[in-house]
Amino acid sequence: MKEKKQTKVTINEVAAYVGVSKSTVSRYINGRTNEISTEKVKKIKKAIEELHYRPSQLAQGLKVRKSKVIGFIVADITNPFSVATLRGVEEICDEYGYSIMVCNTDNRPEKEREMLLKLNAHYIEGLIINTTGQNNDILQDFKKDGVPIVLVDRKLSELKVDTVTTNNRDITIQLLQQMYERGYEHIAFFTEPVDGISPREERKEAYEQTAMSKHKKPIIAEIDLKQKEQLREELVHFVQLSQQKKAILAANGLLMLKLISELVELGLKIPEDIGIAGFDDTEWYKLIGPGITTVAQPSHEMGKAAMQKIKTRLEGDESAPQTIQLDGEIIVRKSL
Repeated sequence: MKEKKQTKVTINEVAAYVGVSKSTVSRYINGRTNEISTEKVKKIKKAIEELHYRPSQLAQGLKVRKSKVIGFIVADITNPFSVATLRGVEEICDEYGYSIMVCNTDNRPEKEREMLLKLNAHYIEGLIINTTGQNNDILQDFKKDGVPIVLVDRKLSELKVDTVTTNNRDITIQLLQQMYERGYEHIAFFTEPVDGISPREERKEAYEQTAMSKHKKPIIAEIDLKQKEQLREELVHFVQLSQQKKAILAANGLLMLKLISELVELGLKIPEDIGIAGFDDTEWYKLIGPGITTVAQPSHEMGKAAMQKIKTRLEGDESAPQTIQLDGEIIVRKSL
């Protein structure tokens, strides 16, 4: 017996499921939510997720018009990395006459899905994404429709598209070696939840590998930044661990900011009471206390490289997907 082929859900089916008109669903998809009641917006969003609805193919629209719009989805717009990468993308877009539609997902897969659907409806010509890794089906649809995709910072082994990343593993090991050489007996790795996100995985694995090579027990704290008490509890626990020399490696700039705030509230001095180092070199890193030792990621260059790759794909480059790896740089200051 043949398995029945699953048919693609239509906009009419979404409208019927919610009990609204087709035009109301269309307004939602096109971002005109200000024209719809809050209750209906919630119902339409829920229906789209439950029915796995995706707007109709982009291919026909792109045959008759070029939007000159690039979609850029960031996982967290408050992260310094995202802002620097956006500036790089914008620089190349300005050079070649493209506009950018920027969407922030707050690292939430369901919000990422919603943003992808909206970008689909706006006939974007290319997509640059710092993905949660949970919406590969929609990304595959973009790819099938001929929309070039570049993953920035976060890799997806199951999705064969261009990727721009950094040497996370090697640079993490180099920074940790310097920390151990400075006499730190205990180094803790503070990160946001790893959740399969490749740069977090790579940095965590590099930390574990280095700690064990020094015959040290890995100390890892996965922090939900919305839970202030969790961060404080993990920090206090580590500080009270022993009287030996201690330091923290923070996995990104946003977490670093929260950690430094907590250290100040706890009355701990850097580096007298505790050393600290991290990633995402920002302007304020050199202004805090003695200055923060960090890995300067080539975020701006990553954004430029991603958009350059989109441009070459739009010009007809059909070569195999490429992974572009740029090198980070350790900036030594006096926080260690």
